[in-house]
Amino acid sequence: MEKNKTSLIKSPDGTSYLIPFVLITSLFLLWGFAHGLLDVLNKHFQNILHVSKAQSGLVQFSLYIGYFIMAVPAGLIMKRFGYKRGIIFGLLLFATGAFLFYPAVKFESYWPFLMALFVIACGLTCLETAANPYSTVLGPKETASQRINFSQSFNGLGWILGPLIGGLLIFGANETGAGKFDSLLTPYMLIGTIVLVVAVAFIFTKLPEIKEEVTQEQEENPPMRLLLKHPFFILAVVAQFAYVAGQTGVNSFFINYVTEELPNVQKPITGIMEHLGAFGEVFMPRNPEQAASLILAFGGMGLFGWGV
Repeated sequence: MEKNKTSLIKSPDGTSYLIPFVLITSLFLLWGFAHGLLDVLNKHFQNILHVSKAQSGLVQFSLYIGYFIMAVPAGLIMKRFGYKRGIIFGLLLFATGAFLFYPAVKFESYWPFLMALFVIACGLTCLETAANPYSTVLGPKETASQRINFSQSFNGLGWILGPLIGGLLIFGANETGAGKFDSLLTPYMLIGTIVLVVAVAFIFTKLPEIKEEVTQEQEENPPMRLLLKHPFFILAVVAQFAYVAGQTGVNSFFINYVTEELPNVQKPITGIMEHLGAFGEVFMPRNPEQAASLILAFGGMGLFGWGV
């Protein structure tokens, strides 16, 4: 039994990839947290900037347009400079976007926040491009599927922590007066600092290089042209687009739905928190928005992750 456990992150020659695997898995947690935090930002910007629901949807648009624009460049970066450097570059972009929230708070305007989110998205694109294949090579080929499933489970944890921590730090702060934007500083300065620490850890950690095997057919034909010859690939892209659009649409306005349809939602959530000891005291909702973020974290993301 012990042999099976150790072989999960050991190469056939006995090399242990425990530290690299922990670092790669942390990437799944980080980008899951960044996505989960967005669903709190939607409602928060509606409250402090008095934007409409349609305008607050630009929060998600700024992120996903970053994915669209950066997708091909991220692949080219990995091909040209290697996956490790690509990860470090992605982490630095991620941290830069998080720290850009500081000047955005000083401007007290919507567009600087959207630009910061766009930069974060560009960084996340690099991380997602590299993390999945890296997770599969940090050990024997026979256990590659177990490693990727384990790493991806932390992505679900990040989606739970996003609205949980975001609700506490953002909705739990003052949303009126001169300091109404300051609630955004703590979570994003914290994220930026953590991401920088992870980037430094990657710089000093030895990772195996991922070498992609190129067939003769791929050399003679551009890879994209080969993919487009497979109708199931095109259908898969369409299905993935519809899935992400549906998931994002529901998550983005979940807090809106709860606070509008259940205006007294704070009372039952408070009752539950009173029975959870120290945890309940920390996350005791101060307003309906924070109560809704707790429901999103555990009832929405928690059950979604468990079902998957």
